Amino acid sequence: MARNSTSVAAPRKVIYITGYGRSGSTLLDIALGSHPQIFGAGELTALARHVWGNGEYCACGARVRECAFWRPIVERWLGETADQEQALLDIADRQRRLEGLMSWRRLVGKRIVPWRAGHLEQIGALYGGIAEQLGVDDAIIVDSSKLPGRGFVLARAPDVELYVVHLVRDARGVAWSLSKPHRRSIEEGVQHDLRPKPAAYVALRWSIVNLAAELLRFCVPRERGMRLRYEDFVADPAAALKHIANMCGAEWNDAADNAARSPLDPGHQVAGSRHRTSSALQIRADEEWRLNMPDGKFRLVTVLSAALLRRYGYPFAAAQKQDSARPLQAEA
Repeated sequence: MARNSTSVAAPRKVIYITGYGRSGSTLLDIALGSHPQIFGAGELTALARHVWGNGEYCACGARVRECAFWRPIVERWLGETADQEQALLDIADRQRRLEGLMSWRRLVGKRIVPWRAGHLEQIGALYGGIAEQLGVDDAIIVDSSKLPGRGFVLARAPDVELYVVHLVRDARGVAWSLSKPHRRSIEEGVQHDLRPKPAAYVALRWSIVNLAAELLRFCVPRERGMRLRYEDFVADPAAALKHIANMCGAEWNDAADNAARSPLDPGHQVAGSRHRTSSALQIRADEEWRLNMPDGKFRLVTVLSAALLRRYGYPFAAAQKQDSARPLQAEA
């Protein structure tokens, strides 16, 4: 597919939130979007994969394919193609081949085969199309797709200036969250039935995905990457948001600070957790696991994720469940 005319000469600034699921990425995305120069787009990888084809909902309440914000973006993105559905299926297929956890190997080296180069340019064109729809040329786009593999793609995209925020949450909290089932409700942001995931599976995959996210930070200059703990974010949202805004060159002033402390409007989040369907979000810590997680499950997850728990400053002992205080971590 030809390069879309919405691509711009100067690289588009993109804040990419990476890490494992149930770590607060949607909440962070929406909170960053409260800044007037930053747009929280949600999980953009899902737009071609399933959101458009399945008739899923934007955070504004309209189906994405009928949303006054997203429909013109997708139409410009796809250009003159006669079959939009097939074009999106082709994009989704390339995403699956390039955005998998181990797909980064296909991007290693100086030479990239033509179809991959075209895909990189097209990904940049999507961000350019969002900025054009916003009417703000220097808009900073937040993509909370989380997949480290997509981050590796974005790091090679010629039209993208990538900023990486590695968001990490205590593995025990993630395992507890993923142990709860949720019934499918497209209107409420749950796209399919979510079955409980075994604690051992979550602990091991949490470690693998976070290691890949660590590697992604090496793909951008040091000053364009940071690690943020979920616990630090919810304890002091304004400090975390200011740190990220300063990193990507967005002006932080009293208006931005006040917006970060007010109930949050999800706006036009294209995909993400079910919380984006709430009209006014408050940033609150979800610490239920500290009181209700069985000690046996707590110990199992702790043992299987011990190395990275220590690296990220989380306590091991069950008696220390309440101890989560540590300064904001901007660097490893």
